[in-house]
Amino acid sequence: MLATASEVPQPPHPRWRFHCWRFHHRRFHRLSPSLEPEQVKQEEAETEDNDLDSKASSENLLFVQSSKEPQLVSKIQSMSYSKRTFLLDSIRHYLKKYLEVEPELLSIGIFNTYLQDLISIMTDSTNCLDRKFLFYFYGLILRESSENIDLKKHLLGLLDLSHQLASHREGIALAIGLASSIHFETVWSILEHFGQTRILRHSIMTSNAKSIHDVPWEWANSTALLCYGQMVVHAKNIILPWVDNITSRMVYYFNCSKYDSILKNSFLSATIMISTVLSKDPGAQNHTFKQIPDLIDCILISIQNESQEFLATYFQQKSLQVISKLCSLLQPGIPTMVKTKILSTCFESLFMLPAPEMLANNLVVQEDLPDVQILHTKTMHALDLLLQHFLFEHQTMEELQFILQHFEPWLMASKPHERLRAEQTALRLLQYSQENLSLNSESSLAMMGHQIALFSLLWRDESEENRLCAQECISILIQLLTYKKPEEDHTCIHTLKQLKYLNIKISKKEVRDCSFLVKVFRKNLSVKQNTQLILTLMNGLKDHNQVRVQLALEMFSLFLHTPGLKMEQVAEVFKGMHKVLPSIKFPNVRLSLLKAIPELGRKHTQAVVEVLLSIAQPMDRQIMEMWKVMGMDRNLRKRLMTLLFLKMKTHPSGEAYGNVKDKTEMMSIEALNTMYELLYLQEFRLVIHWAFSSILLGLLTQLHYFFEMNMVDMEYVDDSLNLEYLSPFRTCLEALKGLFWTTNNWEVFAYMKLQQGWLLFERINTFQQGVTLLSRAITHYKCKTKNILNYAMKSMKKSPYERDHLVSILIITELLNSKEVPWYMFRSTIRNFLTSFLGSSNEVVRIMSLQGLGSVLLQPEKGNLLRKQLSGLIVELLHREEDTILILMNIIGEILHLLTLQGAGINSLRVAEQLFDLFDDENERIRGEAIFLYGDVIHSGGKKFEHKLKLHAFQCLVPLLFHLADSCPEVVGKTKFTFMRLAILFNWGFRKELFSTLAWREGKGAENDIFLYMVESNFGEYHLFLLQAFMYVKSPQKNLQRAAMKFIGGMLHEYFSDLCFYLNKSDMKLLTKNFEDLRRDQDPSIRKFYLNYSKDIYELSQYVS
Repeated sequence: MLATASEVPQPPHPRWRFHCWRFHHRRFHRLSPSLEPEQVKQEEAETEDNDLDSKASSENLLFVQSSKEPQLVSKIQSMSYSKRTFLLDSIRHYLKKYLEVEPELLSIGIFNTYLQDLISIMTDSTNCLDRKFLFYFYGLILRESSENIDLKKHLLGLLDLSHQLASHREGIALAIGLASSIHFETVWSILEHFGQTRILRHSIMTSNAKSIHDVPWEWANSTALLCYGQMVVHAKNIILPWVDNITSRMVYYFNCSKYDSILKNSFLSATIMISTVLSKDPGAQNHTFKQIPDLIDCILISIQNESQEFLATYFQQKSLQVISKLCSLLQPGIPTMVKTKILSTCFESLFMLPAPEMLANNLVVQEDLPDVQILHTKTMHALDLLLQHFLFEHQTMEELQFILQHFEPWLMASKPHERLRAEQTALRLLQYSQENLSLNSESSLAMMGHQIALFSLLWRDESEENRLCAQECISILIQLLTYKKPEEDHTCIHTLKQLKYLNIKISKKEVRDCSFLVKVFRKNLSVKQNTQLILTLMNGLKDHNQVRVQLALEMFSLFLHTPGLKMEQVAEVFKGMHKVLPSIKFPNVRLSLLKAIPELGRKHTQAVVEVLLSIAQPMDRQIMEMWKVMGMDRNLRKRLMTLLFLKMKTHPSGEAYGNVKDKTEMMSIEALNTMYELLYLQEFRLVIHWAFSSILLGLLTQLHYFFEMNMVDMEYVDDSLNLEYLSPFRTCLEALKGLFWTTNNWEVFAYMKLQQGWLLFERINTFQQGVTLLSRAITHYKCKTKNILNYAMKSMKKSPYERDHLVSILIITELLNSKEVPWYMFRSTIRNFLTSFLGSSNEVVRIMSLQGLGSVLLQPEKGNLLRKQLSGLIVELLHREEDTILILMNIIGEILHLLTLQGAGINSLRVAEQLFDLFDDENERIRGEAIFLYGDVIHSGGKKFEHKLKLHAFQCLVPLLFHLADSCPEVVGKTKFTFMRLAILFNWGFRKELFSTLAWREGKGAENDIFLYMVESNFGEYHLFLLQAFMYVKSPQKNLQRAAMKFIGGMLHEYFSDLCFYLNKSDMKLLTKNFEDLRRDQDPSIRKFYLNYSKDIYELSQYVS
């Protein structure tokens, strides 16, 4: 059934029919109603074929009056089916024939009479017609035809025309659009078929070599895009449900097609059509468009592909305007991620353009190019309108803050003109918000402090225009943030006066000094805003621009010296310092920042400690450097160490749970980790000595706490060098070791190490034994005995925890054997103290208190009884039963320990002689225990027998040296311990190096070093060593025999001249006799030794005699 003229929807104005065309009389489509007439003139000057609109055909191009179209429609409707078909075929014939002809105007005489009749309705001209009217007639006839006409045939015939020129594509799109206003679904299905058979097939074949026949189809995808745009324009009454389908096809064709300027402009033209129609449709405001973000994304891709070397077209301006329209269609609003991408892309595209004065220089000279300066101005104006649209849609300070955040990389750009563009754009946005909007706020707007800091860093920019622009931005931002009605808040009057004064200074250009600016920030910004401002200033210290860096440093210093810094700000500042320090380029700036750390530490010690502990996961170089700088302050480092110790000792109470418990536990562990690191910093060495006793007790109780909480890692290899990660328990144990090593109490460390004493702390069942052994070492080497005893007694009195009582009583009981204790503490004080803990709830505390009360210090008369008992035991050592001897040696060792305070007297010398005889016992257990006990005996004689015991010990040096090569590893370990104790007793040189060699080295290098340490430390005694060594040449233990031979050989080679000097004739005679006896020995190795060194012995005898 044919539609009547009244049933056919009539276009309101012919400008929408020729949406993408331009005529010399007037512009049919304006991108935005807000554009000025000058811009319309400028846009009409664009003449490139690839631009958004096609060029004008000729000066006499006819303009279609809206009053004529009803007559044309009526004429078409009155035609028969055959006549319409004939007209469609004729138009398609003329299009094929004259489409490639160069002139846009065709002579009317070439058309048939039917077509001339239609032309006569539209124009009075009898000469020529723009061929675009043929597309218009074609589409109009299809629109006004019924379903009986073969619509598919005529539309496909139209789409089979060439798509090479812009006028072809636009004409085809116009015809398709007109037809879709009545036959929408049919047109849609034909376009779908066209896309699958032509566009996608062509896209797949683009990788192959192109044929000349493919050229007309190369831009068919652009035609399809324009078709979709025209469909929206002409079928707008029914278009809303179809918008998502149409836009999804557009996005798909854009993404799957080869990108070029034609695709770019066609996509934008189609998007402009869609956005214009939808923005005028009242129903669009209540409709959800899902594909608009994808449309925007495609436009952003086109913007990114625009050259950043010049600005020659209105493409970017129109893109910004259409983005603004599309954003207004999104309900409830544009997603944040999409908005971020829009801002980032647009800023990069426009801000990175060359300076305005250079824009024209980069253009290739062409006719009819727009004025570059006007083009640049209008493009930047379009950006302003886009930003204003965002802010108008959400009139909040949060939205303003969000937009300003995207200016950061451009405000800090290295090129002045890029900074200026960003500043001017931001300033115009701020002025717009101040003059036209009343922005509300629902949050703290903390990041506004960040934005103000960015503008502040341009306070001394090398460009005067940049400086003034930044200063105006700061002034407006402060006003926006402090805006209140004066009658509601009288404090606002003071703020307004400050801002007025600031504006006067800006206008007079008297703003080089930033101290007043800092005061304004302090008084008018919130704590959170000031915090972000300070952090941004610190971040500015990483800049390459020295002017900005110095300004940032100056303002940061002013903030620190101005009273009023809050605790939470201190924490954020220290976190910021930690991040910034590695990236600062200028050494003097880095030094200045480091100098600010002790000042903050003195004012906010607790906050500083807490924040450093919170960010020390894991500990890095910057954190250690911050601790090191604070450690240079004598008073500060004591406060730091005290707080650190208290944090380490603070554990979650039984009532704590959840996050509180975890946070407290973590803080304690980090304090422990930090304590461990500080042990090795030279700056904290003195304060470690000062707090030695409290740290020692704290680490021991911490170990016990880990046992209580089952936080002990059982798998551990002692002396492991892999320190990338240490568990809290392992860190605590390593800190305990490091405490003695770094405070030069290495003898205590060696005492424990060579007895495997540190391993006792790794099991709860041997923990008490470890504490006792460590305390014994402290007593023996007089390691801060007084301080440790006083702190242990204080800890027992004040601490409510049993672990503190346990550790303290173990240490106190052992320290009572020290000879120093009677000099600074009354016996009655000690007795009363121990008596008070006899009623303790802890069994170990009660037992150890009772043991302390029975010590020789508090009961001196016990000394004589113990010495008498020792005399009887010495006789028993003559027995050769293994078990008896081992038991006796164990008892003797305990008695000698109990007699530490008074000494064992002559008995110690007698025991030493008995033990020496057991050094070479065949039973490895006996000789090992004898060697080990010998180290205790040598120190038990008291002052009266000290000299005699030293003489005896000297005779044991060579045997002990040889037993380092004993076949039994346990004997070797005990020999190392006793050998080291004798080295300390004789005060050898290189004692620390000797210990390191004994503890951690093996092989020939270690043997040679031990040999040198011993011999070089006993100058003038070489001959005695040589004589003692000959006694072991015939040893039944092959290891000792080989050691003796090596030693003798070394002495003869390295100290031959010294032996010649110190050996007398009687010594030489004895030496020669013993050496000659080796000649007839049954052992081949001994005879070989004789042959190897007989010449040396002969020469030595000649020199001595």
